Amino acid sequence: MKVMYIASILMVTLLSNACKKFVTIDPPIDQVVNPEPFTNDASATSTITGIYSEMMNNAGQFSTASTTFYAGMYADELYYYSPGVQDEFVAGDLSQVSHDVINSNFWQPMYKYIYAANLALEQLRLSTMLTAPVKQRLTGEALFIRVFCYHYLTNLFGDVPLVLGSAYTENMSLPRTPQAAVLARMSQDIATAIELLPDDYPEGDRTRPNKWSAKALQSRMALYAKDYTKAASVAGELINNNLFVLEADCKNSFLKASKEAIWQLQPVRPSYNTTEGNLILPASNATQPSYLVTSYLLNAFQVGDKRKDGWLNARVYNNRTLYYPYKYKIRMNQTVFEFYVVERLAEQYLIRAEANTRLGNIAEAIQDINAIRTRAGLPPTTASDEQSLISAIEQERRIELCFEWGHRWFDLKRTRQTDVLAPIKTDWSAKDTLWPIPIRQINLNPALTQNSGY
Repeated sequence: MKVMYIASILMVTLLSNACKKFVTIDPPIDQVVNPEPFTNDASATSTITGIYSEMMNNAGQFSTASTTFYAGMYADELYYYSPGVQDEFVAGDLSQVSHDVINSNFWQPMYKYIYAANLALEQLRLSTMLTAPVKQRLTGEALFIRVFCYHYLTNLFGDVPLVLGSAYTENMSLPRTPQAAVLARMSQDIATAIELLPDDYPEGDRTRPNKWSAKALQSRMALYAKDYTKAASVAGELINNNLFVLEADCKNSFLKASKEAIWQLQPVRPSYNTTEGNLILPASNATQPSYLVTSYLLNAFQVGDKRKDGWLNARVYNNRTLYYPYKYKIRMNQTVFEFYVVERLAEQYLIRAEANTRLGNIAEAIQDINAIRTRAGLPPTTASDEQSLISAIEQERRIELCFEWGHRWFDLKRTRQTDVLAPIKTDWSAKDTLWPIPIRQINLNPALTQNSGY
C-alpha cells in the first residue's frame, strides 16, 4: 500500500500544479488544465490516492500538523518554545506577519485539494471506461475530500469562495460565499458521498475514506449545525458498528493498527511516521521540545486521568519542566508504527453524548460520557442534568481531543465561549473568532473581502 501511495504522488503532480495556478499565480489561459476522462481504474484510483499522499507529503500544511499546532496555540492548549510567528497565535493577535503562514499552511493547500477533487470529479463524470464500483467509490472519495476541506475553511475563515469546478477563469474571481450556503452545499455533498462509498476499507488499512469516514464527518457537521437528532443518530451508527472499538489503553489510539481509528492518513515521507511526532518530540536528550502544553491545559486534567500519562510527556530543560504532546511517540523511524489519525471513535461517543443531552436523553448521554471516563481510569460522572452534563462533556472534549485537529478552538467557537480566552490573549475581541483572509489572496482576487477588524 505504501508503494502505491508514494508512486501516486507522481499522479497528482498535474493536479497540484494546476491548483497552484489557481491559488498563487495568474497563468496564461492556454495553460489551464482541461479535464480528460480516465482510461482505466488504476489511473483513476492513483489520482485520488495521490491527493492523500500530498496531504501527508508537506510538513507545513493543515493536514499534517498545522491545524493541531496553530489552532491549539490560538486557543489555550499549546505554545511554542522559541520566539517567532507562533507568538502571534499564542497571543491571539494576528498581524500581516501571520498572513504568509495562514496562506501557505491553510488557505492554499485546502483550495489545492478542493481543486484536485473538483478536477477528479469532472474527469470521473467524463469517464466511460471505468468499472462501475470504482467510479462510484472514487466519486464518493472526491466529494469527501472537498467537504473535509470546506469544513476547516469555514470554521477558520467564515465566508469563503465556493469553488465547485476546475475552470480557472471562473474560479479566479469568485467572491466569498456566505458560510451557511457553503455548509448547506457540503451537507448535500457528504450525504451523496455516504450513498456512493462502500462500507469496507479496500486495502485493509483505514487510509481511504469509506462510508463510515463520511458518516463521522457528517455527525460532526450535524453537531456544529445543532442538528442534534441527526448527530446522535449518525454517531450511534458508528458506535454500534463492530468495526470500531475504543482501545482499552489510550496509548494505542494513534497506532497504525488502532481499532478506534475511522480515518487515518498514511505517512509517505522517508523515515517519518507522523509530522506531529517529528516536529514535537525532542531530537536528542540535549534539546527541548518545540510545541509545549500550556498550564491551562495541564491543570485541566483530573487526578488519576490516564490520558495525562499516556498523551503528555515531560523534559527538564534549562531547569524548567516542559510538558509536550505525546499522542504520537515516534520522531524518526524507517518502520511505520503510527498513522495520522483524522477521525476516531472517541469523538463519536462525545458527539452522541452532547446531542443526547440537548435532546433530553440524559441517561444515554451519561453512558457515553462514562465510556470515555472509564477508559481514562476515572470514576463515573456525577453530572445528572442538562447544564451539568454539558459542562462535563466540554471537560471531556477538552481532554480527550486535546491538541488534535483544532477541536478545542472549534469547540470554543461553536459554543460561543471564546471570551474565556480574553484574560490570556492580547486585545481579544469578537473579530478574533475568525482568522484573516490572507492578503496575498486578496491581492490576487479583488472580489475577496477581508474579515471585519483586520
